[in-house]
Amino acid sequence: MHELWLCKSILEIIKQNAIAINCTRVKKIVLEIGQLSAVEKDSLIFSFNVIAEGTVAENAELHIIDIPGEAQCESCQQKVPLRQYYDECHSCGSHSLKVTQGEELRVKSMVVE
Repeated sequence: MHELWLCKSILEIIKQNAIAINCTRVKKIVLEIGQLSAVEKDSLIFSFNVIAEGTVAENAELHIIDIPGEAQCESCQQKVPLRQYYDECHSCGSHSLKVTQGEELRVKSMVVE
């Protein structure tokens, strides 16, 4: 369950930012999660709610923005959607694809009091 470790990192980022701006409560956290990142969203939300207890992020709403996978074909240079690794290029059929988005996991923003 790597989501728990991810949540610990996310919470650390939130706490550092909260200290930097001297806020007492985080109401909402917006995350961007790539389709290819292998993050189970339900597990992430559950884990976050557990580890956020007693912190400035307790009861914060997690809003997740899904980032679709995308790649550039190294054979024909087309940008193609990528649902999973090792998909083929929809233009030329090549499997020589370089991922350009969809692997990210980042804290995009937070709403504070």
